[in-house]
Amino acid sequence: MVAAGQDKEGLRRRMDPAAGIVRFGGVSLDTERGVLRRADGEATTLRPKTLDLLLLLLRQRGRLVTRNEILDTVWSDVTVTDDSITQCIVELRRAMGAEGMAMLKTVPRRGYILEATPVSAPAGPPALLPVPGFGGVPVVAVLPFRQVQPDPALALVGEGLLDGIVGALATLREPIVISGNSTRGLAPDAPVQEAARRLGAHYVTSGSLRQRGDRLRVTLELAEAASATVLLQRQWDLAGVDTFEAEDEVASVIAQAIAPRVREAELAQARRARPGDLGAYHLLLEARQLVFRLERRAFEDAGGLLRRAVALDRGAPSTLAALADWHSLRLGQGWSDDPEGDRAGLEEAAQAALALDGRHPRALAMLGHNRAILDRGYDKAVELFDRALDAAPNDAETWMWSSPTYAFLGETTEAVRRAERAIALSPEDPLRFRYQCFAAIAHYAAEDFERSASWARRSVAANPNYTSGLRIGIGALMEIGAAEEARHMAARVRALEPDFRVTPFIERQAFRDEGVRRAYARRLVEAGLPA
Repeated sequence: MVAAGQDKEGLRRRMDPAAGIVRFGGVSLDTERGVLRRADGEATTLRPKTLDLLLLLLRQRGRLVTRNEILDTVWSDVTVTDDSITQCIVELRRAMGAEGMAMLKTVPRRGYILEATPVSAPAGPPALLPVPGFGGVPVVAVLPFRQVQPDPALALVGEGLLDGIVGALATLREPIVISGNSTRGLAPDAPVQEAARRLGAHYVTSGSLRQRGDRLRVTLELAEAASATVLLQRQWDLAGVDTFEAEDEVASVIAQAIAPRVREAELAQARRARPGDLGAYHLLLEARQLVFRLERRAFEDAGGLLRRAVALDRGAPSTLAALADWHSLRLGQGWSDDPEGDRAGLEEAAQAALALDGRHPRALAMLGHNRAILDRGYDKAVELFDRALDAAPNDAETWMWSSPTYAFLGETTEAVRRAERAIALSPEDPLRFRYQCFAAIAHYAAEDFERSASWARRSVAANPNYTSGLRIGIGALMEIGAAEEARHMAARVRALEPDFRVTPFIERQAFRDEGVRRAYARRLVEAGLPA
């Protein structure tokens, strides 16, 4: 299975760089236009799903492609019957003519085999076959783990980690991940470019498992397929992975390390190849980079990039979720010149994301967080968090979004647990300043002001422009008597948000306990913020 795709932008990387043509048997396929041409010159423009099915069969040429694999890949975002496959196969055979029956074989009750060898492209590194379209979103293949020493128990752990990493990446929605069923049969030490060419992947991960006494060492390498450049090389030493839950947690940590490196590489590559002419997905990546800085002018530019990305591809729920989060941050930073407009924009973008993907975990969780902080709609927020975690039980960002609401409700043990779980799942997250801020909020609500101040300091060190981290840091520092440090943070808030006033801020605060709100307000004023 491959996670749901979006449109066909940047889709079909060509076998023949000059012409965009793949030749096999006596026919040729123009991958850009979707035109199949027979040797006698008769041409057929294939329907989009028929084209995607042919591309899948070409990538898996010479091997059985099951009907389930076809449904999971070509119709990943909708539910259809086997009749849809049959209709596409009939269309392909008709388009290929007499050679169609010989090349495209049916294996009864199982699937199809395309027995054809594409003509090689001009000399040079072998080009990758086209990948079914995912709107320019990169595709990752996770190879099986190599066992340093033969051990049946270790083999089972490797199987579990492979499935867990694929599952965790799939819940992130991007990058796209190839099904473990497709990668499981490859050799763990398969050359990167060979594995990528066979699977149609842009990035490949490989790794090994080594048992030493009661400890397990997991080594992982992420490489960009076209150049075989290593982007990430990490190892984890674990006390033991002897339960399904432990396997899932380790796999999720690994997935959270892979995804940011893929996004960074994609953005750098797009900037080199097409400066000033980015597609929708790469506009999303560019916007995220600007948002992370939380510098006001760059932040406003990020909003423009996200709106352009949505205009280019309205079928991308992750872009809409990012636009909703941009509105949320704009409100939280005090940078909105139209708070009602930003609230409406947040709601519209989040609902549009969920209309496309009702189980998008980050859209659900981010919407839940905003239900709590904007409307004090705690019950609805908790319901949304439950739905999000049901869809992605080991996604760090989903856990992160849910923590403050429990702090606001006074369920502080649960708030702390959720924040710390999020940080454990993604300790190197580009948005770690937000995770650390939410941990500070959880400990502040629990009246553990020392720990709250500690997490707030980390948040401010990671991003001194994040006003939420600064404000909770002021409250915690004043509580532990670090008034001078709190005043420095207050000066930073005044510089970032000149119109900030404590009274309207506290009136909007989501702490259910009015006493907590009053105490927080008092500490902010004592540190030098205007009432």
